Amino acid sequence: MKVYAGPPAAARQYLEADRGRADDYYLAEGTGVARRFVARDGRVAELAWLTGEVYETWVVGRDPDTGEPRGRLRTDERAVRFVEVVVNGPKSWSLAAALHPDVAAAYDAAQDRAATQIIGWLAQHATTRVGPRGGQVQVPIEVLDAVTVRHHTSRAGDPHRHLHLQLNARVLAAEKWRGLHTVGVRDSLAGINGIGHAAVACDPQFRAALAAHGYTLDASGEILELADYVGPFSARAAQIGRNLDRYEREWTMAHSSEQPGPALRRAWDARAWADGHPDKVTPQPGADLTGRWRRELAGRWRRELAALGYRDPDQPVELMPAPVGAMDRDRAVEQLLVRLAAGRSAWNAADLRGEAERLIAGSGIVAEAAVRGELAEDLTDRALARCVPLLEREGIPEHIRTWTSPAVLDAEADLAARLAARGTHQGPAADLPAGLQGLDVGQATIAAALAGERPLVVVEGAAGAGKTTTLAATRHLLALQGRGLLVVTPTLKAARVASTEVGAAAASAAWLAFQHGWRWADGAWTRLTVGQADPATGAPYAGPEVAAALRPADLLVVDEAGMLDQDTARALLTIADEAQARVALVGDRHQLAAVGRGGVLDLAVRAAEPAACLTLDAVHRFTRTNAAGRTCPTPSTPS
Repeated sequence: MKVYAGPPAAARQYLEADRGRADDYYLAEGTGVARRFVARDGRVAELAWLTGEVYETWVVGRDPDTGEPRGRLRTDERAVRFVEVVVNGPKSWSLAAALHPDVAAAYDAAQDRAATQIIGWLAQHATTRVGPRGGQVQVPIEVLDAVTVRHHTSRAGDPHRHLHLQLNARVLAAEKWRGLHTVGVRDSLAGINGIGHAAVACDPQFRAALAAHGYTLDASGEILELADYVGPFSARAAQIGRNLDRYEREWTMAHSSEQPGPALRRAWDARAWADGHPDKVTPQPGADLTGRWRRELAGRWRRELAALGYRDPDQPVELMPAPVGAMDRDRAVEQLLVRLAAGRSAWNAADLRGEAERLIAGSGIVAEAAVRGELAEDLTDRALARCVPLLEREGIPEHIRTWTSPAVLDAEADLAARLAARGTHQGPAADLPAGLQGLDVGQATIAAALAGERPLVVVEGAAGAGKTTTLAATRHLLALQGRGLLVVTPTLKAARVASTEVGAAAASAAWLAFQHGWRWADGAWTRLTVGQADPATGAPYAGPEVAAALRPADLLVVDEAGMLDQDTARALLTIADEAQARVALVGDRHQLAAVGRGGVLDLAVRAAEPAACLTLDAVHRFTRTNAAGRTCPTPSTPS
């Protein structure tokens, strides 16, 4: 999502620049730069297209038809002009459209319908603020003005069909033109994305066009027959983009006082696609390609896919959508809430709607917009009825994330109890050997605490604060004591980096949980017992590998703990409790996962004994942070 604040001319230039040069010759629409829609009284109507000049009038906040200002307009550089989202889909959809004109037409039409549905939904949920400063209240809008601009290619010139959907910041509410509450729109992004994806994935005309060419979709919406070519094709497009940059750079060095013209740029585009294929003719700068450009572009895309080994499916497939009435709505609501809780612990109605739309799109349903919309609304209402409010008062704006579920509250309570049980225990820090090199006072103090005997240690520090050096020293201290160190991170990539830099065993947090029996199945977390059939492999679960085992007094370090979700954190603490291992949470509370209410580090800081909460800043100044979040003076010697 982009909230645009700036001059109207720059907005127009942004739209014209955010596409491949091929769009200049490939687009068929010549009636205007943008399609305009107005939502009023729950209905969305399309009005006359906007030319470039009239589009600038629209951006500045004036009526495109009369030029009259819509209320009192700001003229400063921070004046918000519009909010933009992009309506698109998986790359494989654009590849299918590049191969087949009928798929392209159906895809474009489905995107248009998706944009209309998003505009209509936002018109019912967006708000503005009314009242004096300090006493404002949010009220629903009555009129929403929006435009869409279609692009067929990316800046590299490869297939990327998408719509720029822009919502004008001037909205009618309470009989006056006012400013759109952009924070509320931003907090509705999950709903916008969900509607946009499901509107196309479930579109009957689009799905029929795909089926006619033998294409099928997986649960995520990717076309199975084209999925393997998305990566290689994108890599080829990136190579073409680098070719274009090189041509322009070389030409500019030789013609410093000139600007390349359209004919020259078209020749560069053709050369860029031909580079790397010596059997093809390489067009020369200045060659006249205008007349055949559009058909050559589609031909290039098809040749690139053929060179990668792609062949069209032999025959059509029968489109067999799942019946809407066959969906178990109560079961679907359970899955919806579990999916939401896996990523956050508080949400709003837009989050629920977005998850409902994604669930519908992944279930194989193909239906008209009204039928799919009714199902999504019903699932959203049923889910909301099962939620628990976090704030018990009226008048809370709809976009505020004030809802959670009993399961989330149970998980948070369990986390807090496990952390509190560890936080009440004290213990001495480790003695620092004289030969420990490369640490300043703050790093040495933290390494001693990590290698000490406290069951829970919390270390906060932003990137560049020296945590890697400190953990490497901790590994050395623990090795001297005959104890082990295992580092886990939220991602496998970060774990590999940690293993290399720290010199200790490292893995992803999900891997450690998996090794100890946790499985995600049918929308819920379960834990296997030894000997139980593993649904992932079918073989009996034999317990964790040796590399995943923890011994009493070993240290489990959770790096980037601020990004950890509740369920994974709960699993890690359970593993440590069972092994009687110590736990250190390392991270930055400013990099919290989108959990909506505090995170694991916040719970740990509140639970831990103050002396076990340590902070390391970018210049290695060492402080202690107590449970209330206040910084205490640094002691002269480690405690």
